[in-house]
Amino acid sequence: MQTVLSRSVMRLTKTSGIILVGLLSGCSLPPSIPVISTYYPDWFFCIIASLIVTLITRQIIQHIYKNLSYVGVVYTALFALYAMLFWLVCF
Repeated sequence: MQTVLSRSVMRLTKTSGIILVGLLSGCSLPPSIPVISTYYPDWFFCIIASLIVTLITRQIIQHIYKNLSYVGVVYTALFALYAMLFWLVCF
């Protein structure tokens, strides 16, 4: 019975050590990009890129659909979609 207890304690000790190392590895530098000696957050560049791509998409959609319903919802959803895609692809 003593060996079973010590094996489970050793396994728990190793597992807790691995979890602790995994949690502490996230304490690194903040996600920012230096531009002209000023640090900007990553999400700022994703928002700018998604705004540009949304405006390009808007021009394309206006040529295809003349009377698009729920314009505010469509462009807001496209803006959010592009921002998340840029975040996933670039960072």
